[in-house]
Amino acid sequence: MRILLTGDFDRDEFAATVAEIGRIGEVVRESSLDSAIRQLASDATPVDLIIIAQARPGQYSAASVEVLRRCAPLAPLVALLGSWCDGETRSAAPWPGVTRVPWHQGQSRLVQEVRRLAAGELTVFSQPLTASAEERLLHSTLHRHDAIAGSLAVLSAHREQADWLAAACLSAGMSTVIFRTIPQNAVEGVQVVVWDAGLPGPDLPAICRQMIGRFAGAAVLALLDFPRCDDVRDLRRAGAVAVLAKPLSVSDLTESVRAAAAGRQTFSANTG
Repeated sequence: MRILLTGDFDRDEFAATVAEIGRIGEVVRESSLDSAIRQLASDATPVDLIIIAQARPGQYSAASVEVLRRCAPLAPLVALLGSWCDGETRSAAPWPGVTRVPWHQGQSRLVQEVRRLAAGELTVFSQPLTASAEERLLHSTLHRHDAIAGSLAVLSAHREQADWLAAACLSAGMSTVIFRTIPQNAVEGVQVVVWDAGLPGPDLPAICRQMIGRFAGAAVLALLDFPRCDDVRDLRRAGAVAVLAKPLSVSDLTESVRAAAAGRQTFSANTG
């Protein structure tokens, strides 16, 4: 497939997602929407998907996005949003008819959907322009996967959050056990640990290393509130196989757990 990538895509927070997209199809890069519009107008070969990397709210106008859409009306439009765009739907007017993907879900949600599109499957991009965010989310739950075998530990100080995480992983096929705090003694037989780490802080990498020592051999997935690139990078260097941002969907969680249980590199916003 042929993908047009435009906008502020050279930022660190987009690097890992851009690299993954480049492995799926041919990527045409244009650093501005104006140059992307000129490219589409002059190129006889159509594109199958357009991805706009937006670092901050208001960086590109809805009018420019609409002109870009009219140049390739059959290509789905996706906004890959930087960390400064968190909460944009409450404080600004997001582009209408554009699928929105936060930077920390690029390697999970966006890459998955691009792979499905390349394989000729129905994707969330197939939804009509008038589809709401809720309708797009419901569409993302239609894909079914085989059960995940193995044992998983959920570590969270919050009962409701721990119960939700455990129920999601249990529904995916894994046996689960909940810990409120890091156990004092080593725990054997756990393949994956889902750690509700909360807000980013300087002490989290040390806690991550301690947890890896307690759950010997287990892959640790950290869940963070409002992470930035540096937070993700620090936790990855401390040994976490993935860092996911909250709120997250069940499919994002289970796909990351599946990859970790299989011993593969898990989805993350990490840039290196």
